[in-house]
Amino acid sequence: MMDAPLLAGLRIRLERSKDVPCGVCGQAVVVVGKAAGPHVASLHCATCDRHRGWLPKTIADFLMETISQFGWPPEPITIRNPEFAQANATTLWVHARPQC
Repeated sequence: MMDAPLLAGLRIRLERSKDVPCGVCGQAVVVVGKAAGPHVASLHCATCDRHRGWLPKTIADFLMETISQFGWPPEPITIRNPEFAQANATTLWVHARPQC
């Protein structure tokens, strides 16, 4: 794994089926924070700073690799379930096709 503290401040939009909006403010975007104990990094609500959970190592590794290839994103990176990503890709393709 690369240096996870480099992810601090990264904004992530959580759109997995197990994710729920912040119970205080309803925000779905979290900000990557500091590591604690065995955890790679913390996740805090982007609006009210409430602790929302911990960043899994596998996702941290993926994010570091993505950022190393494409640079720091100007907007939140969206994390979805694979089936949601596939459905969105299909929907975008259908909408992008020219009408005959």
